[in-house]
Amino acid sequence: MSALPRRAVLGGAAVLALPWLCGCAAEAAPRRDVSTLVGAIASEQDLVASYEAARAANASLARRVDPVLAHHREHLAVLRRHYVPGSGDRADEGGAIPSPRAIRLPEGSAQVLAALRKAEERAAVARREDAGKAGPGLSQLLASIGACEAGHSGTVRPPTPYDAPKSDVQALQTALAAEHAAVYGYGVLGARLRGTLRQTAAAVWDAHRVQRDRLISILSVRPVAAAPAYRLPVKATSARAAAQLAAALEDALVPAYVGLAGASSPDLRVLASGSAQNAMARAARWRMNAGAPAPSAAFPGLPSSALSPRPRPGE
Repeated sequence: MSALPRRAVLGGAAVLALPWLCGCAAEAAPRRDVSTLVGAIASEQDLVASYEAARAANASLARRVDPVLAHHREHLAVLRRHYVPGSGDRADEGGAIPSPRAIRLPEGSAQVLAALRKAEERAAVARREDAGKAGPGLSQLLASIGACEAGHSGTVRPPTPYDAPKSDVQALQTALAAEHAAVYGYGVLGARLRGTLRQTAAAVWDAHRVQRDRLISILSVRPVAAAPAYRLPVKATSARAAAQLAAALEDALVPAYVGLAGASSPDLRVLASGSAQNAMARAARWRMNAGAPAPSAAFPGLPSSALSPRPRPGE
């Protein structure tokens, strides 16, 4: 029986290393990535300003918004760390970082929170698109930030219909192993749910089977096989435990897809970023059903070694 820890998946084959486990530190952004970074920094500045405005306007929201605001401040600090604009005649390359702009907040606590969730959703979509524009190293960071934002919004979007080239085999196999485990786990937990939650679990189970088959179709080598069974991190002995297990299964997918976001193909990076976002959004919804707290990580699926850029020679 294979084990399914919260941050890794052991399938029917040896664990497949992610790019950052192979000695790859985060690269300082190449010049072509500067404009993408400027957009991401501006987006995070706006989110920080929006949450600060919401908190100032309604102090009762502090408990709800402070953990999310802390995430965005972390995002902003790390993105600025990667920002290396041009110099001399190229000083304006990528454009200047604009001043922060808070969203227009409606009246009422519930309406404010809904507006903030919509802002998170828009930011997550933008980070998914950015993952296809940026180089592989920066793409992983942007995919992780987008996944965090998707978790905040709780929004699951349909998979992006990209036909990725048959490359980046190791990271694809890791993602496939995670999908095998998710398919198995949802098959187990569904029996403990009833009504709408059972229907939701069945729909997600189908979605993971489709994603599994999609990854298999992309691979140009023999796909990693599913294990006969997996040792699950939560025993699905009740409806609440089943929801906790579903959240854990989705959590385990995030590092696999953030790793895949470092692929050489832009289309594959977009696919990976969107898949990481879907996993985080589903995990957030399952946690709500289980009455479990939100995760504390501002950069889900990304190791601390990938948060600092590695300077290029001569800089």
